[in-house]
Amino acid sequence: MSHSSSATDAALRERLQRQLGDAYVISRELGGGGSSRVFLATETALDRPVVLKVLPPELTDGVDSARFRREVLIAARLQHPHLVPLLTADEGVASNEDNALRWFTMPYVEGQSLREWLNKRGAFPIPDASRLLRELATALAYAHAKGVIHRDIKPENILMCEGVSMISDFGVAKALDDASADAVSTGRRVTTVSMTLGTPAYMAPEQVNNAKVVDHKADLYAFACVAYEVLTGAPPFVRPSLRATLAAQLRDLPVPLAERRPEIPAPLADILMRCLAKDPLQRPHSATAIIKVLDTLSASPAVPAPAPAPPPTRARSTAPGLTKTMIVVAVLLVAVVAWWVFGL
Repeated sequence: MSHSSSATDAALRERLQRQLGDAYVISRELGGGGSSRVFLATETALDRPVVLKVLPPELTDGVDSARFRREVLIAARLQHPHLVPLLTADEGVASNEDNALRWFTMPYVEGQSLREWLNKRGAFPIPDASRLLRELATALAYAHAKGVIHRDIKPENILMCEGVSMISDFGVAKALDDASADAVSTGRRVTTVSMTLGTPAYMAPEQVNNAKVVDHKADLYAFACVAYEVLTGAPPFVRPSLRATLAAQLRDLPVPLAERRPEIPAPLADILMRCLAKDPLQRPHSATAIIKVLDTLSASPAVPAPAPAPPPTRARSTAPGLTKTMIVVAVLLVAVVAWWVFGL
C-alpha cells in the first residue's frame, strides 16, 4: 500500500470517527466490502461489536440523510433467519460537514462470505448447493412479500456462518434510491430508480438499462447468477471488461446449466435458466417457485441402485454334483440286479 493510500485511509477513518462521535468506536477495517468501506466497531451504548459499512460517496450525493435513515429503519424491521438484520443508519452524527458520510450498521457475524468460500473451494456439491439456494430463496420470498427488494444480490453480500447462509445489506439500495434528491422532489417510492445500483456480473438487464421501474424480479435474476456460480464455479456473464460484461447481460444467452454440469437435476436447472431470462415477464413470478422446485427435489425418494446380477452359471460348477448322483444311481442299480440274480 502506498503512503498516499495509507494517508487517505487514515483520513477517512478519522473523518468517520469524528462523525460518529461517542456512539461508536472503530476497531479496525474489515475486508470484502467491494466499493464500500467496512469497519468493525463497538456500539458504546450496548457494548457490542457491530459491522459499520460506509457507502461510496458517488451513491450518496444528493441523498437526504434523515430520509435515508428512515428508509433503512423500515428495512430493519425485516426479521428472518437467513437475513442479516440492519440495526441503524446515520445515528449519532456529530459532524456538521455538508458532505457527511452515509453509513449503516449490522450485527457482527463470524464466518466468511460466499465469495471467500467460492474462491477457496469452487463449485458446491449439488446437495450443499440445493440447501444453500433454498435458504437464500426463502429470504428473498420473505423480503419481497414485505415489499423490500435488494438490488445487489452477489456472493459478497452473502455470509456463511456454521453452515448457515444469510443475505446482508437488504433494503439499503432501495433506501438510497428513496432518499435521493429526485425521489424526494417527485415523491416516488419503492421500485422506481434514479441511479444504476448493482454489481455488473449480477445485474439484471433492466438495471443495466437504467429502467424506470425495477422490481423483485431483478433479485431473482441476480439470485440465478449466484446460483449458476455456486453450481459451476463461475457466473454466466463475466467477460474480460466491464463494458463487455454489461453488454453480455443485455444480449448474451447463458450456456445452459445442463451443458455445464449434466448432473444438476433438470427441474432446478430449468427454473434457474428461466430466472436468467432477459425479459422480467419471462422469469418466475416469485422466489416461492424456486422453493417449490427445491422442496420437490429434496422430497423425491432416492432411486435405488439396481441389484447386482448373479454370477453366470458355469457348466463346470454343477458337473461334479451330477457325476456323483449318476454314480450313486449306478451302484444302486447294480446292487438291485445282483440281488435279483443271485438272491433267487
